[in-house]
Amino acid sequence: TPEPPSAVDVDAARRRGSRRLRARRAALPVLAVVALAAALTVPGGLLYGHSERTVASPVVGAPWQFNPLVPYASFGWLPPGYSESLANGTDFNPGTTSATDFVSREAAAPAAGRLLSLQVEARDMCAVNTVTDLRAIIRAHGQDQVACIDAAFTVTGAAPNINGRPAFWTDHGSGVAWEYAPDAWAELSLSGIAAGGGKPLPPTAATQALLQKVAAHVAYGGTTPLTFAFRLSGELPAGWQVWRASFDVSGGRMFGTGITVGPSVDTSALSISASIVTGSALCESGGGQSSYVSRLGVQWLYIVQNLPYDVWQRLCATAPVDGLTGVNITMDMNNPESGTPLPGSAQLGGALGVLSRLLLLGPSPAAWIANPVN
Repeated sequence: TPEPPSAVDVDAARRRGSRRLRARRAALPVLAVVALAAALTVPGGLLYGHSERTVASPVVGAPWQFNPLVPYASFGWLPPGYSESLANGTDFNPGTTSATDFVSREAAAPAAGRLLSLQVEARDMCAVNTVTDLRAIIRAHGQDQVACIDAAFTVTGAAPNINGRPAFWTDHGSGVAWEYAPDAWAELSLSGIAAGGGKPLPPTAATQALLQKVAAHVAYGGTTPLTFAFRLSGELPAGWQVWRASFDVSGGRMFGTGITVGPSVDTSALSISASIVTGSALCESGGGQSSYVSRLGVQWLYIVQNLPYDVWQRLCATAPVDGLTGVNITMDMNNPESGTPLPGSAQLGGALGVLSRLLLLGPSPAAWIANPVN
């Protein structure tokens, strides 16, 4: 008997994946593993510590949506040798993202070749059965797959409660997931640092004890805003908003490095990045037709893709601009689902129009701002 027609639109899925990949590639210059300039002068309000403190009571309720410009969660404590700070000699890309639906952070112990990865989801962002059902499924089948926004984890057994709330081992004990508030989940995993991603470490009693302690000290409800070295002047098109922000951590300080903006049908329609890092910016064609334009005293790689269902533009500065490196703009010009023109992109004037409205604020964090769009 012939199978029924598939409900999956492969072309649409491929287009969405292509857009996400472009957004991530555009962020590579500011996510490259290099140290922030050591002599930066940063406002005291950006400081936060990792010293151990008394474990707080469980979170009463998590929000349905986070403010991407104010990271909701952070490591409250890290074991000796682990740090979120970028450091020379490490070979992993820091996963520091603040979004409307999740926050992800990473801390590494380069000398030991280990990486702690934390992801905290907003309320109701994980497709989780009731805790009772989840435990029953594990007893019957040994594991259960839990899907979350931008992530998934496989629970493989019950773990001791964390701050009084249910917890489960993931990856057979090399990670732990817990309900940090009603209908709100977080996961912490320990892996080995490796190019292209880390492999889970064999579960041991010491590994599980470390995971439980770090998880118990995760801090929620952050109030320290990111600050950015750029501002997009003028109003955003109707229905457009900031959905994600990328940031670096150095010496206990958070530095905003990029944002993604767009309507709900294409939340990564516009990506902007700029930061202070040592080393050179990465500029690659990544497909499309390439040319060079001169703006703000430097050469920019200008890429245009004009396929029927994939129309986008990108500008990448080939040299530092006003003391900032990794200056990139990527703009989708069509709707990822329908292939029709994306409302708002033409209003912004494409990548070149965005560049004309982009104010670069220089290398001193004292001049940076908490709201990069207005």
